[in-house]
Amino acid sequence: MKPRSAGDFYVGPSMMRSLSALIFWLLRAWPVLALVPIACAHAGAHQLFPTETIMVNKVTGTVLQVVGGLIILYSVNANLGLFREQHFGSIVIGWFKSFPLFRKSVTVSLSGSGSVAISGNARISVRRGTNTIEEKIAELERQLDEFRQHVNEDIQAVNARIAQVHTELSKAVATNTATLNQLSSKLELATVGGFKQQAFGVLLAVYGAVTSVFA
Repeated sequence: MKPRSAGDFYVGPSMMRSLSALIFWLLRAWPVLALVPIACAHAGAHQLFPTETIMVNKVTGTVLQVVGGLIILYSVNANLGLFREQHFGSIVIGWFKSFPLFRKSVTVSLSGSGSVAISGNARISVRRGTNTIEEKIAELERQLDEFRQHVNEDIQAVNARIAQVHTELSKAVATNTATLNQLSSKLELATVGGFKQQAFGVLLAVYGAVTSVFA
């Protein structure tokens, strides 16, 4: 391996990580950094048309204000789509459709039926006639066995119902958790991403307004 001379510049892994972190940190402020090339283009337009300073400022101010307003509207429209699954077009169409003079009369017909179904296990225990003590003991044992069987059936039915309710609750909890995670992601996207877009639109509009003042 050839040794490095005193004039060589060595970029190590630590410096690469620092540069990557610095670039990522700068990109977080992209709404402000994006104004730099716009300002350079504005200055270049003055160099190309040195005698048309007023016209360049007017055109630049008007275009930037319009673009800034459109960016803000686009961001708001995207946020509406995230939470209400609507957009400006559907809102405007719905507003026109709700014009009171164009409403048609609606005839409402009501028809309904009600039914109540009641089902249950009807158990009939027949007591057999007995004469002797042995027959009475045998009948008591039979009734006890029958009672035990009924109790076991009831326990099995209750356990099955508990298992069903547990499954339904588990599915409901999983669904609610997924919904909350989705809502959290949408809220974060609307708060962070939407805010930066709207901030960029506001900065463009302010830049355009200031430029128009000096036109």
